[in-house]
Amino acid sequence: MLYASIVFVINKTDKVLVLKRSDNSASFPAHWALPGGKIEPGEGPEGAAVREVMEETQIQLDKGELNFLYKMIRGEKEFFFFWATIDSAFPVIDDEHQDWMWVKREEVQATCTIPVDDEVWEKFEAL
Repeated sequence: MLYASIVFVINKTDKVLVLKRSDNSASFPAHWALPGGKIEPGEGPEGAAVREVMEETQIQLDKGELNFLYKMIRGEKEFFFFWATIDSAFPVIDDEHQDWMWVKREEVQATCTIPVDDEVWEKFEAL
């Protein structure tokens, strides 16, 4: 089983951070996605969410800032979705990504090109 945490990082202007994966990414190269990644052995979903956001963007979240949104199961994979609101940040992306942008809430679903269950978008839109 593969486990991953994914985070809707929302800034004070109500925009959401999306990252463009590098062209040589092993999965979904050059696709726009939310920050996140695999949960390491001995790590919980919240810890992985904080770590992945930091590794990918240099934005430091605290577990207390995370809010659980939805758990998506696809075959042998479980994805834990969270959201967090931050005051301000200028992302510094890692080498797994080639670009980033803040997008309006209503544009996130259309911008993210990695398949996600409709329930994730419904839960996010209800926030």
